[in-house]
Amino acid sequence: MEALSLTLRSVFADKVRQVERQKAQFEKREVALRHLLDFEPNELNRLKAMLKSYDDSPLMPQINNSNHAFIIELKQFMAQDVPDPCAPIHRWERRLKGMIDAQCLRYRYAVLYQDILQEWQFRSTEPEPLIDDSSSESQDLSQSKEEYRKTWESNVFVAKETDQNAIADWLQGFFVSTKDNTQALETLKGEIAQFEKSMKKNKKHFTQYTFNWCLLGLLTSDLLTDGKKQVLIAMNRDPEARGDIIDVLNMRMNTLDDWTWPEAGVSTEQRRSAGAKYRFFHDEDLMDALLLRYIGVKWSVRIFKSLATFAKSQPLLSQLNLVSNDERKRREHYYGAGKDHRFGVQGGRLAIYEANFFLAQLLKDEQEIDREYDQDYEQEETNWDNDQDYEQEETIWDNDQGSEQEDEKGGSKIRKSPAELNVLLLQLLNAEVGLAKGLDRELVVLQSDFKSFGPSIPHSTIAAVLSFFGVSKGWIGFFMRALEMPIIVEEEGVKTNVRIRKRGTPNSSPLADCLSELMLFCLDYSCWQRTSGLRLYRLHDDFWLWGNEDACVRGWFAMMDFAKVMGLEFNKEKTGCVRVSKANVPLAPSLPLGDVRWGFLRLSQTGDFLLDDSLIDIHISRLITQLTSSKSVFSWIRIWNSYGVKSVMSMLGGDRPANSFGAEHIARMQRCFARIHKRVFEGEGNVASYLRRELKQRFTSCPADVPDAFIFIPTKFGGLGVYNPFIKLRQLEGQVSANPNKNMDDFCQAEVNNYQIARAAHSTQNTGPQTRLHNKDRFPSFANYTRDREHLSCELLEAYEFLRYRPRPKKVEVSHDLETMLEKDYENLKIYPNSTLSLLERYKDELEQHYGGLQIVEARLLPMGMVTAARRQRIKWKTS
Repeated sequence: MEALSLTLRSVFADKVRQVERQKAQFEKREVALRHLLDFEPNELNRLKAMLKSYDDSPLMPQINNSNHAFIIELKQFMAQDVPDPCAPIHRWERRLKGMIDAQCLRYRYAVLYQDILQEWQFRSTEPEPLIDDSSSESQDLSQSKEEYRKTWESNVFVAKETDQNAIADWLQGFFVSTKDNTQALETLKGEIAQFEKSMKKNKKHFTQYTFNWCLLGLLTSDLLTDGKKQVLIAMNRDPEARGDIIDVLNMRMNTLDDWTWPEAGVSTEQRRSAGAKYRFFHDEDLMDALLLRYIGVKWSVRIFKSLATFAKSQPLLSQLNLVSNDERKRREHYYGAGKDHRFGVQGGRLAIYEANFFLAQLLKDEQEIDREYDQDYEQEETNWDNDQDYEQEETIWDNDQGSEQEDEKGGSKIRKSPAELNVLLLQLLNAEVGLAKGLDRELVVLQSDFKSFGPSIPHSTIAAVLSFFGVSKGWIGFFMRALEMPIIVEEEGVKTNVRIRKRGTPNSSPLADCLSELMLFCLDYSCWQRTSGLRLYRLHDDFWLWGNEDACVRGWFAMMDFAKVMGLEFNKEKTGCVRVSKANVPLAPSLPLGDVRWGFLRLSQTGDFLLDDSLIDIHISRLITQLTSSKSVFSWIRIWNSYGVKSVMSMLGGDRPANSFGAEHIARMQRCFARIHKRVFEGEGNVASYLRRELKQRFTSCPADVPDAFIFIPTKFGGLGVYNPFIKLRQLEGQVSANPNKNMDDFCQAEVNNYQIARAAHSTQNTGPQTRLHNKDRFPSFANYTRDREHLSCELLEAYEFLRYRPRPKKVEVSHDLETMLEKDYENLKIYPNSTLSLLERYKDELEQHYGGLQIVEARLLPMGMVTAARRQRIKWKTS
């Protein structure tokens, strides 16, 4: 296993030997003790023998506070000259015997845990298991892989020339249409020119600081193989090797005009993700990878800052249609002071858009850890059972107000994953649907993306866009050389001849993201102009637009014009449009046909996101194929956790649905997971029953009676950490609004009441001529009163915020028994997240009965280094 260092494997092997030796010694002592007890009739002598054995054994663990007090009490009793004849010796004997039995069982589970990891370690290097190729799922996987490769090669190795003059003219029409944006564009070009000068002037680009963030970025990306990541880590630990690398990288930066790819080519492999998608990844030389990472990050940060400055000079990132001071005074006169909000719903929309969706793919800071565009749900992230974010009260101004978080280690900034942003966008859209329904107005929702976007971008288009924004010919030349990579496709040991990339950008590259996002910003800006203010919500090349039908029609025409001039095509399978309306009115014929989908959800004309059972069935079939192909219990659990639980949760709208979904959505999610369990574990019962049988069949070290606690309890307690989605969903029961429309209904009724109250008050008040503005004798109409409510209404902002709010799960009511167990075993109850406390509460009796406490396996006996390394491994998905 190339990702596990020899040192780590050696430590693991030594720990295995130590645990087996300690277990053998402990069991030998236990056998001798039991033999003594069987022939000792005196209960006091039996108690003394057990206590002496307990004290003499150096292998007994650090006992908890409660047991420690018990042992002290026993020793004090034994030290008495005249023992108390009323002492509960029988009870003490049973308790001490239970403590010894529990430790014996802990050793057995420590051995079982290590056997599970050893199976994963050795079997992960074996050939893929044979699966019935006649199954439709296996045939679909093989065909999909081959079809994707053919499509990819037809794009990547076949140049597509676009008209660079036409692109420049098209961009000119949007970016130099007014005096303001013309001036803003010149400022942007000036910033890029200044950036290029600073890059040329700098003779020492790589320092220890820059090398560190380059290294961390590569390690957290999907670019390098596991083996190369280990090499990079080892090189960084050697000061001399690190210094040599930094020197060479600086020399390459100072002679960048001479940089080229190696003539021998770059090996490229096709990988399958959890979602049955395929991507090609390039196995670049480490020095090239570090160099391109540095350049990509520097340009990404610069482009983001310059485009943000440009957008803020336009209403794209500033308040749109602000209400004038005169209008505010007029409203105060008629409707009363203090009734209006400074920004309203429109301000909230802008804050959310800017913080999360504006150029979301670009790095905003050099130390940001870039997220992967096609992220699998394969990484065991701690946030599955980390509910600390629930403890923070959220409002529209601080909820989701940033797409990154500060990492406690080293100050790196970790951005929201694509899955998290997808869920955030879905909940935002659902709130907009609820708002439109509540205000009794139609809402058109349009969704699309570009077909094979990454591999199909014409290089001539990239060059034209770069040139328009003032990038010099020297840098454009470098970018073209970086894109025109000599590629060797490798599959099952067979390599193709070297071929030059003629189109498209590679995956997992900040440089590729920078070039594509600069181009896609032109789509954002053109769509905003053509629709007179609608923002395109975009995650890379997946994009959504919603508003009134006329604006969406104009937005769709802007998208089609962009695609035509840039040489791109829409993905028809992911393009669709829905009118949310009470009336059954057909869409405008110029809008695209098709459903608006989000994972397993489909947006209906009534504005409800409904489950698509056919998509769920497809996912279940793929899940069964992946689980069947797993070669070890540990691999099986990782696939179940990632593709069977976390992936499904995300495709159902996330594990914290907003109020806009309603309580019924929680029930739909529960039914979906019940359906998955029924099909995957047909005849087995559930995941615990299946794993219990597998453990008994595979490992002779497995105890006869494996409790559910061992299956589900997190690994830090010595369990296997299998995810149970029903735990989280049950905590949300009663939390999500049962009637999400009520707040909007209440707002509309209150709006009518407030208008009538203000009108009645105005008709009775005495207004002198000196206070009259704009013919105040005539009270404004109700339509005039509601015209600016999305800019000003506090009540509407609260109703909108309620729809977007993601309720926190119920606080676990910790029983007295569990609280006692936690206090005696651990220092601070608050360190445990809600979901962990829920698991401990459910299985506390089993844990106490079998293991004498919450810890199934002693922490010192757990091979946590191996567990951590195993979780960092990329899951090898079944491809054929």
